[in-house]
Amino acid sequence: MAEKEKATLRLRVWIEQDNETYIGIGSTLLLQHIEELGSLRKAAEALGMSYRRAWGKLKNAEKRLGQALVEKTKGQGQRFNLSPTGKELMEKFLHFYLDVENYATTRASELLDLDVKKSGEFYRDDTE
Repeated sequence: MAEKEKATLRLRVWIEQDNETYIGIGSTLLLQHIEELGSLRKAAEALGMSYRRAWGKLKNAEKRLGQALVEKTKGQGQRFNLSPTGKELMEKFLHFYLDVENYATTRASELLDLDVKKSGEFYRDDTE
């Protein structure tokens, strides 16, 4: 039996509401990096975006959701923590994303007769 050709799955997943992005992998990754680094500036740098773009992405997400996703850490200057809403939304979307990715990888392998692997772009150590 011949060895299957190797391929990499790449997904960009987001959810829209009223023709506007409700939540997507971009804002979720921003929240993930803010949680890890405690800084919007460092999160933006880690994702290769400007501080202004990261700030705009965060504020637009908060406006759409009607709730704060981050909170300033008291007594820590410009340090941020995720709000309970931000943390819950991030965790739920990452869980959803990984479920979709697992299904898509398996299904693509079956249907296309390829050895399809996940790209590993959006993984969290504690959700794999």
